[in-house]
Amino acid sequence: MAEFVTIDEIAKRLENKPQIIKEMLEYEPRYQIARAIIAERIRRGWNQGTLARKARLTQAQVSRLERGRIGNFATVAKALDALDLKLEIKPKRQAN
Repeated sequence: MAEFVTIDEIAKRLENKPQIIKEMLEYEPRYQIARAIIAERIRRGWNQGTLARKARLTQAQVSRLERGRIGNFATVAKALDALDLKLEIKPKRQAN
């Protein structure tokens, strides 16, 4: 059985590993896109193959997208279009 770990315990384990935290922050936008694609695909009851057919992608491309491996923006755009999702870009911080 998997060990239950709290967010505080994870933070403590990572406090002496700044490179891991840096990478997590750097890749977060990719994972946000991946989570949105997965959530909408599941909400529609589609498997990866169904999304691939509707987006004119391969199942392997969908799998890579869902793992945050975004190599080609055209691939992302096809998946978002098939799911009727749009990408919005906002400033990280609001101006004061």
